Amino acid sequence: MRCPVCKIDSMRSFPSGGKRIDRCVSCGAVWFDSGEIRELTEGRFPETAESPAGVDAPPPGREGASERMASAWKEAAALSCPRCSRRVSVIDFQLTGVPVFRCGECGGFLAPRASVGALARRFGFHRRNAALYGALGESLAGEMRRRLERRYGVDADGGLRGDVHAPGLPVVVPLADGAEAPGAPPVVTWGIAGLSAVLHLFATIGIGGMDGLAARLALPSGAGFADLPPFILWLAPFLHGGIVPLVVGSLFLLVLGDNVEDRMGRLPFLAFYLACGVVAGAAHVLWGDPEAPAALGSAGAVAGVLGAYLVFFPEVPVSMYGAGEVVSVPAYLFACAWAVALFLWGWGPAPLSALLNPAPYSLAGNLAGFGAGVAGSILWRAFETAQG
Repeated sequence: MRCPVCKIDSMRSFPSGGKRIDRCVSCGAVWFDSGEIRELTEGRFPETAESPAGVDAPPPGREGASERMASAWKEAAALSCPRCSRRVSVIDFQLTGVPVFRCGECGGFLAPRASVGALARRFGFHRRNAALYGALGESLAGEMRRRLERRYGVDADGGLRGDVHAPGLPVVVPLADGAEAPGAPPVVTWGIAGLSAVLHLFATIGIGGMDGLAARLALPSGAGFADLPPFILWLAPFLHGGIVPLVVGSLFLLVLGDNVEDRMGRLPFLAFYLACGVVAGAAHVLWGDPEAPAALGSAGAVAGVLGAYLVFFPEVPVSMYGAGEVVSVPAYLFACAWAVALFLWGWGPAPLSALLNPAPYSLAGNLAGFGAGVAGSILWRAFETAQG
C-alpha cells in the first residue's frame, strides 16, 4: 500500500493481536482501518509493549498541543487516505494533545511515528496505573465533598444547603483557533467587525443623530412582520445593545470568520453572513417569546459562522472562555459548549442578563442562524465537490 507521507509503496502489513496493521517501513507511519486503533490504545500493537519494572515515567502532558495541532493541519494539506484517496483531517486523539489524521469517508486513522510512540506511552501509563487513578479520584471527590459541606452546610437529608454557582461570567466565546492562517487577508471579516464598532461608537455618543438608531432598528420578539420594514433585518446585525455583545460578536467573527471567509471567498462570505443574520432575525420576529426584549446584534449571524466553521473544520482546536475557565477543545466540542450555554442562559438571572446584553436574540433566532450556517456550508462544500 502507498504511504501517504512518503508517497511510495512502502506500507507493509504486520500482525497485531488478531488483526494485521499497515505500517510504513520507511517513515514509520501507521495506518489503522476503522476500529483497528484499539490495537494501539489497548496495548496489543507491537510497539506498545509494557515498560520494564522501574521504568514507568509518566507520558508528556498537553504542553505544546496547540502548536502540534497547527503543524499537523499544515501537513494534512498534502495527505490523502491510502484506502479511498479522500483528504484527511486532523484530530486531537481523545484530547490527549497527540495529533493523528482521520479519513471522514472510511473512518481510518493515519498516525505518524511520533504520534504512535506518544499514544503508546500515554495509554500504557494509564493502564499500568488504573488502580492508582481510581483511588486518587475517590480521594479528591471525598475532599471536595468535605470542603463543600464546610462551606455550605448539610441539610437533614445529607445534601448541601444553598446554591453552588460556577465562577465567572456565564458566556462562551472563542479566543483563538489552531487553523492555518488564511491565504489572503480576511478583508470582509475585518470590515464587518470594524463597521459594527464604528456604528456602536456613533450611536453611543450620538453623532449625526444616531443616538436613537439602535432602538428604532431593534427586532421585536414574536411580533410578526405586520409593522416591520423588511430592510431592518439586514441592519440589525451591525448594531449592538452594549459593549459586551459587541465584544462577544467580534470575537466570534474574528476568530472563526477569517477561515470561513478564506474557504468561501470574500463576496460569497459576505452574502452568507448577511443571509444568516436575516434568517436569525426572521426567526426571532416570528417565533421569539413576545415578552422578550427586542433584539440587536450579530448573535444570529455569527451563529451561522460557527455553524460553517463546524462543517469545514470540526476537529480544529479552539481556545475558549467559558464560565471563568480558559480551555482548548476541538471545534465540535466548542459548538456543543455554545449550545449548552445558549439553553442555560435563557434561565439566567434577569438583572445580569440585562446588564450583559439588554437586546439578546431569542433561542429561536440563535438556532435559526446556526442552522442556516450549517446548511449553507454543506451546500458550499457540495458546490466545491462539483467544481472538482
